Amino acid sequence: MNDRAKGQTILETELRVEPVKLAELERAIGTDSAGQTAALVPYFGPTIAGEGRLVEVLDLDFAKALLAGHAYEWSRPFVPGERLRVRVYVDDVYQRGPNSFAIVAAEFQDGAGAVVQRQRTTFIERGGE
Repeated sequence: MNDRAKGQTILETELRVEPVKLAELERAIGTDSAGQTAALVPYFGPTIAGEGRLVEVLDLDFAKALLAGHAYEWSRPFVPGERLRVRVYVDDVYQRGPNSFAIVAAEFQDGAGAVVQRQRTTFIERGGE
């Protein structure tokens, strides 16, 4: 894992919360509260730029990689059709024993600059044989 990746931006862009994607997610969840849940979790921040970009920035070896955790912090649900500014970046990279850890953060802001959601995802790259 690239220990110099800390602070690097993986992606910074604008996107639109697509109503059709929220509806697809709602159907996939399939519960009474699926619509509310879909409006909270339509994105997995680390892969918004595509899996390849994440791997490139972190120099991550998928054969040794694990997803160690994913946390959300919400200000409010996403609104169908709204435009957002999203920044995905490497918040931290560190070693613990033979393993490397990377924390990838994603921050979603609305048109007024207010944070709608923050995500933090921890990846582990196992060391050793």
